[in-house]
Amino acid sequence: MLLIFPLNDKPDWRHPPWITMLLILANVLVYFGPQSRDENAADTAASFYLRSPLPRLELPRYAEYLRARGDRDSRLWAERIDTALAKGRFEGPYALMRRDQRFLARLRAGQVLRPDEPGYAQWREQRLRYDAIRGTPFTERWASNPADWNPVTAVTSVFLHGGVAHLLGNMLFLFVFGYTVEKTLGGRRYLAFYLLAGIGGALCDLAVRWGSHSIGLGASGAISGLMAMYVVLYGRRPIKFFYQLLFYFDYVTAPAIILLPAWIAHEIFQQWFGDEGVAYMAHAGGLVTGAMLTAWHKHKHPETQVPASEPPSDPGMEELARAEALVKQLKIDEARDAFARLAATRPRDSRVVSQYFNLARLAPASEDFHRAAALMFALNDTDAPTSALIHEGFSTYVKTAKPAARLTSEDLARLALRFGREGHSADAARLARMLLGRTPGHAALPGVLLAAANALRRQGSVERAEDLSRELRERFPHSAEARLAAAPGRD
Repeated sequence: MLLIFPLNDKPDWRHPPWITMLLILANVLVYFGPQSRDENAADTAASFYLRSPLPRLELPRYAEYLRARGDRDSRLWAERIDTALAKGRFEGPYALMRRDQRFLARLRAGQVLRPDEPGYAQWREQRLRYDAIRGTPFTERWASNPADWNPVTAVTSVFLHGGVAHLLGNMLFLFVFGYTVEKTLGGRRYLAFYLLAGIGGALCDLAVRWGSHSIGLGASGAISGLMAMYVVLYGRRPIKFFYQLLFYFDYVTAPAIILLPAWIAHEIFQQWFGDEGVAYMAHAGGLVTGAMLTAWHKHKHPETQVPASEPPSDPGMEELARAEALVKQLKIDEARDAFARLAATRPRDSRVVSQYFNLARLAPASEDFHRAAALMFALNDTDAPTSALIHEGFSTYVKTAKPAARLTSEDLARLALRFGREGHSADAARLARMLLGRTPGHAALPGVLLAAANALRRQGSVERAEDLSRELRERFPHSAEARLAAAPGRD
């Protein structure tokens, strides 16, 4: 996993990024509007289909149709359908068949089951009932379908998403990169480049998956193009960014343009070795399209400049630069000591604290490791990079610290509240139990128990959530948190 967030600019709300905000609004309205109605109709139709005689009548014919196409992928899918049907499993073959518009057109035209065949009348009646329930799905109509492609979907698929997490992740990146690119390029050119990057991503995905029965949707290709626009605009200018690669995370300042080949290489690698359900080549196509468009724009308009970042005024920046230089020279002990001194004077600087922690973790039995962990757990920032930093740091610390992790009651309370808010329900509940056993009268304990219970409930662990809520009501019956825990519809 590669995650990168630039930290070089902030939105200017005196001149809001209107196009970025409208793009976000359009994506949200489409998902919670026609797409949400699609989901309800699809669930009802699927339930009817799987209970009806249709799977036994249609799915074997679909496997025959795929085999007759002759290509390797179709034969492979036919074998998978045969295996599923032999085991009485209809869900997977049904999901595949209902996206194959060519086969469905032949089916509805009477070219698959013919009127002179036994069972035709029953099939016809059940198929008409199913089609009435299913309707015409908005998502499938406007998503990119490599097996039955419509050029219009190269644009429309950019505004569709496969779930709430997919939507929220894309909209976060759209905002983070969008407001700087919009301010630099201007609204109209920014919108045009965004849509062209989306088209480039859709075409690249189409080229790789031509004939596939899996639809493509999402703003990821356009947003990848937006990320490429950002780094090409900054070029060799240094930017500060947070990154996470697998389990390692840090802040670094480096020339922006180095991110482009790193991103493209990551997408190509994931295309070969990653999750088959993600359109990595759409990301790569968006990156290349966005980079080419922006490079062309800079060639035509060499006066284009990204907004200047405010120069650092902190006198400790030189000391920080020296400490980072020691890391690059692999002088680990000296670097750790330098970051320990910096952390003593800058205990709220997440960049300094994270570097100190990453160096101290190399000696898990050292006092530095315990001190660095304590500083990390005391950070108050709630932004996504710092939250990820603290949760990953906590997991590392409790697993590797020797002879054992040192967590004060204040650490337990602070981390349990943070993890409860951020959805790390198991860790929040664990810390709440530890605080309850160590300091049963702690002032923050009612809030900690409530936060952990709510987090568990949101994750579906209702029984464990009720145990914590019961503990809260019994130990702190007169607290506001106990009243909230007892209220109907609580969360």
